[in-house]
Amino acid sequence: MKRMYTELTVKEIVHADILGCAPATPLADAARRMVENHCSSILIEADGKAVGIWTEQDALALDITDGTLGRSPISEFMSAPVKTLLVDTAIGEAALRFREEGVRHFLVVDAAGGHRGIISQSDIVINQGIEYFISLREVKSVFNRRHLTVPGATPTRDAIREMRQGGFDAIVVTHAERGYGMFTERDVVRLVSSSTAPAAIGELASYPLITLPANASLFYARKHFLQKQIRHLGVTGDAGELLGLVTFADILANIEHEYVHHLREALRESKSALEISHRHLRLAAKAFDSTFEGIVVTNADNIIESVNPAFTRITGYSAQEVIGKTPAILASGRHDGAFYREMHETLANTGFWQGEICNRRRNGEIYVEWLTINAVADHSGKITNYVAVFSDFTSRKAVEDQIRFLAQHDALTRLPNRTLLRERLLRAILHARRNNRKLAVFFLDLDDFKQVNDSFGHPAGDHLLKVVAQRLADCVRAEDTVARLGGDEFVVVLEEIASAEGVPAIVSKLIDTLSQPMVFEGHEMRVSASIGISLYPDDGEEPDILVRNADKAMYQAKEKGGSNAFHFFAAEDI
Repeated sequence: MKRMYTELTVKEIVHADILGCAPATPLADAARRMVENHCSSILIEADGKAVGIWTEQDALALDITDGTLGRSPISEFMSAPVKTLLVDTAIGEAALRFREEGVRHFLVVDAAGGHRGIISQSDIVINQGIEYFISLREVKSVFNRRHLTVPGATPTRDAIREMRQGGFDAIVVTHAERGYGMFTERDVVRLVSSSTAPAAIGELASYPLITLPANASLFYARKHFLQKQIRHLGVTGDAGELLGLVTFADILANIEHEYVHHLREALRESKSALEISHRHLRLAAKAFDSTFEGIVVTNADNIIESVNPAFTRITGYSAQEVIGKTPAILASGRHDGAFYREMHETLANTGFWQGEICNRRRNGEIYVEWLTINAVADHSGKITNYVAVFSDFTSRKAVEDQIRFLAQHDALTRLPNRTLLRERLLRAILHARRNNRKLAVFFLDLDDFKQVNDSFGHPAGDHLLKVVAQRLADCVRAEDTVARLGGDEFVVVLEEIASAEGVPAIVSKLIDTLSQPMVFEGHEMRVSASIGISLYPDDGEEPDILVRNADKAMYQAKEKGGSNAFHFFAAEDI
C-alpha cells in the first residue's frame, strides 16, 4: 500500500525479483536478459553472494566494435563491490544515499544480509508522496543545459565514446528528415546483446525526441515520464529551440533536501517518536499552508477534516463551507458512477489513485484538475485518512490542447497536416490489412492556382483554399481523411473501399464539387484540380510510399493536359 512520503520505506517499493547471473555468463547473454526483462541492471552472484553488478551505465565503457566482446564473461566488466541498502531504510534516507554514493542502483538487504531486491533512482521518483508533490519547481530550475548533440551520420562507436568521455547517459541525435532523436545507455545494452552495431548512430536513435517547455512543472514532467515510459525528455525554449534534457535523476536531485536532512538528523539525534512526530507536524503544517497545490484531508469515511488555503483559492469554497462534508460537493456531473467506483476500488486495493478529473468551483465554473489521492494508515495498517493533492490544469490543458492541434493541423484550413496525415494513414493501413480491404490515396493539386493570387491577391487565394478544404471534407465520410500538405496540395484518404472500379465515381464527385464557382469580394472564381491516385495494397503498403506514388500519378494527370484530369498510379509510367 502506498502512503505518504514520510511513512514509506525501501521495503515497500523494492523490486523483489532480482535479475541475476553467474560470473562466467557471457556478456551478450547477460545484456540480452536485461533487454528481455526491461531491467537496467543485473546482479552477478556466486555461491549465494553478490560479487558485482553490471548496469546500463557500465555498457558505455565497452568497445562495441570488438567482435569477441559478447563472448567474454561478465565478471570482466562488472562493478564491485555492490552497494547495499537496508530494507527498512526510509525513502528520504535512500534519496540522500543515491546522491552521496553517486550510484543508480542499490542491492536491498535485510539485517542478516539476505538479498531482498534491487532499488533504482527511478523507483524513488515514482514513489514520492505528498511532501514531494508540494515542493515542485519548474523544469527550467533543474534541467541540464549541458547536453551532447551529434549528427545522425556519426559512427556509432564515436558517439558512444563521446557519451562515455562526457559523462552523458543519453545523447540527442539530429537527422535531416526525422529531426531530433534520442540514444541512451539502454540502447547500448541492446547493441551488446545483439553483438552487432550499425555504422551510424542515426540508425539506432528513437524518433522523435519527446519534449516539453522549460516552464512546465516537475509535476508535469514526472507525469510525462510515467505515461511515455521514458527516462529522458527534451526541454524547449519559448521559440521551440532545444535547450537541454531533463531526466528522472534531475527530479530526484530536486527533492526537498532540507526536509530530508532534518528527517535524518531527527532520527539520529533522538529516539523519541513523539519528538520526531512533532518535527514532522510542524514541517507538514508549514508546507500545507504555503503550497500552490490544493490539499484536502478526509477521515476514513471520506468526511473532509481540513483543507489548505490553495484549496479555497482554486475552488472558491472556504474551509468552513466544506469541513464536515464529502468531496462530492465539488462534483461536476461530468463523470458517471463507474468512474467513481473505479476510483474507490483502486484506493481500497492499492491505497493510491491518480488521474485527471473535472470538478466544479463554488461559482459553478467547471475546471480540470490533476488529482493524487494517498491513503494514510496507522501502525496496524488500518486506514485513518485520505490525503488528496490537486493542481488546476484548466488553463494549461487548454494551451496544451491548442499546441497539440497546431502541431498536427494546417493553420489556414484547419485540416490535418503532413504529420497527422501520416499517423492516420498508418492507422488506416493497419485497419485495412486486418480486414483484408483496400484503401485509396488521392493527391490533388489545384490547376493554375498561382493565377488566382496574381489576379485577385493572396487573401482571395487563402479564401479559395479554405473553400476547397471545406468542399473536400464535405465530399467524404467521417472516417476518411482530408489533409493539406502545403500550398495548393491536398491529400484525401478513403478507407475501406470495395474495389478500384468505384474510385472514378468518387473522383468525379470531387471534381464536380470543386468546379462550382466561388465568390470573394464580388469576384467569381473557379478552380479545377489534377488528381493522382494510389491504392493499398496494390501500389504500396507504407504511408510514405502511397502518398509518393499518388503524387507521381498526379504529375501524369497534369501531363495529359486540360483540367480536372485524374490518373491511377502505374509502375510502368515511372
